[in-house]
Amino acid sequence: MQYTEQAFTLPELKGLSAKQIDVHLKLYAGYVKNVNAIMAKIEEYKADSEKNALALSELKRRFGFEFNGMRLHELYFEGLGGTGSLGDGELRKALEKQYGSFEKFIAEFRSVGMMRGIGWTLLTHDAKNNTFHTVWVSDHEVGHLVSLPVIIAMDMWEHAFMVDYIPAQKNEYVEAFLSNLNWETCEKRLRS
Repeated sequence: MQYTEQAFTLPELKGLSAKQIDVHLKLYAGYVKNVNAIMAKIEEYKADSEKNALALSELKRRFGFEFNGMRLHELYFEGLGGTGSLGDGELRKALEKQYGSFEKFIAEFRSVGMMRGIGWTLLTHDAKNNTFHTVWVSDHEVGHLVSLPVIIAMDMWEHAFMVDYIPAQKNEYVEAFLSNLNWETCEKRLRS
């Protein structure tokens, strides 16, 4: 089985240049390529798993980084292309109920995105407790909350903004991301 790179047709985005998106999409393509290469190498090394035990262990560890990097980027790009405006649907009502207001949710999401370091800012939803969690994920595979679907994925690695913004302008990137967020996609993720 091979994974296929997804194609994303994005409109012109406010605050995120076509060059920035192109650079970022190429990085995403690398994750897809690496996932496929690791899976092929694992199958090859399984032929003599005793001899290749160390290599297999390292490939299995690396697989989580590459696979999650692939999937998080897919969530990221799927979530772009909107107006940044959330209507009065189920998602808004649920966020307002938990955070007190939509503005308070956005303030929390921004503050997590502005934390020092590289990684991802995710809004996840625990359907079992009907609770949202805004979390920081480092290195793609470290920090996920098991079984919780991702509603919003904001890439905070420098590759996501360094063509358009320097690290000291990270807040401008966060604003650009939020102004291009497709809330309809987020709403669908909540319902899935």
